[in-house]
Amino acid sequence: MKLYIMTEENNKVGGGNTFQRNFKKGLKSLGIPYQHCHGGFDWDVAFCPGATMTTRYYWELAQLKRTIGKKVVLRVDGVPEDWRNRGTGWSRLRDYAKQADLVIYQSDYIASTVGRLLGVPGPVIYNGVDTSVFRVAGPKLPRFGKPSILYVNFRKGENNKRVEEAIERFRYYKLDNKDATMTFVGNFSKKQFLWNSKHWDFGMLDMESKKDWQYLGIIKEREKLAEVMRSCDYIAFPSFADPCPNTLIEAMSCGCKPLWINDYGGQKEIVDNFDTYDWSLRSMASRYVEEIEKIL
Repeated sequence: MKLYIMTEENNKVGGGNTFQRNFKKGLKSLGIPYQHCHGGFDWDVAFCPGATMTTRYYWELAQLKRTIGKKVVLRVDGVPEDWRNRGTGWSRLRDYAKQADLVIYQSDYIASTVGRLLGVPGPVIYNGVDTSVFRVAGPKLPRFGKPSILYVNFRKGENNKRVEEAIERFRYYKLDNKDATMTFVGNFSKKQFLWNSKHWDFGMLDMESKKDWQYLGIIKEREKLAEVMRSCDYIAFPSFADPCPNTLIEAMSCGCKPLWINDYGGQKEIVDNFDTYDWSLRSMASRYVEEIEKIL
């Protein structure tokens, strides 16, 4: 079996691209060949990692090959907001789901919400994590706080990530844990936080930068991010309606315990199943291959 991944090859930050990078690594470990767009038509199954990652042009090219027995698989990773998808996010997802031979959802939460809206059933396969990078053993930063709480958000202005809630909870957490600290990693909007000429203020009242909290900026290097995660005791994740957050899986794989987890969304499934589920990339890819082989 050879897969055709219906995207341009890339390595950008973001949930879809993280999944794509991890998925390919898992396929390689299984010896499953794959190609991206412009690679010809020597493939058996066209795989769309997300409706907003594949244009109609590439989708329709794959559909043409169904007439000679090729199969088309769609992974549904959440609700594609039209405001950041040229007004075509939902229409693409709806049409792709109806036309696919198999639809796979990335969490029970997405299957029971978006799946019901689409009216297309399908299996659930959680995102995997690169355990060669995100693991308990490995280098750490110097100890910062006791306990040290981590908050990560790479999408500036993403309201459902609820950074304000994390800050508010931390304010009161310190009343009973005076040595606790908070580490921020990612891309944050100046509209959300106070700013002065010296440092990010984060509206932390009279808490001091470098003492009570720190901002480490945007960390794109996975090894460096894993180093930060291993240095912290908790991962604060109050995100609302998150489909299947890679950051939470990565942090917990580095030994961070979950803190302030919202019950609504895929993050609860991750926390509830973490100790009994195989989160490796090989296992994730194996689950996809198993489901795809059923339609061949």
